[in-house]
Amino acid sequence: MGPKVWEIVDDYFSNLLMSTDPVLTAALQDSDVAGLPQHHVAPNQGKLLHLLVQIQGARRILEIGTLGGYSTIWLARALPADGYMVTLEANLNYAEVARKNLARANLMDRVDLRVGNALVGHLV
Repeated sequence: MGPKVWEIVDDYFSNLLMSTDPVLTAALQDSDVAGLPQHHVAPNQGKLLHLLVQIQGARRILEIGTLGGYSTIWLARALPADGYMVTLEANLNYAEVARKNLARANLMDRVDLRVGNALVGHLV
């Protein structure tokens, strides 16, 4: 099976199981406009991450590599009201895009975005 078939299958499941989310769509658009690399998870993968957090009953999440915050939004939305997430991003420009996207999603109260290398003493 070639890559094109996988794209068709992904599109099929995404269209069948997921509705359009303006916040997530805007996060991807802002990331593209800012020139961020296309390394974000696919929408169906984001939904899977969301479900895994809920199934596990996670209350705390550590994400290494925020990029534009797309997967961060999926993960943080799955947390309970008292849940908390720390996400680490080494690139200041990526972090600025992510902050904007997280603010739009009203998640800044439960997401701590830290900028710097993921080494002890190097985060701000």
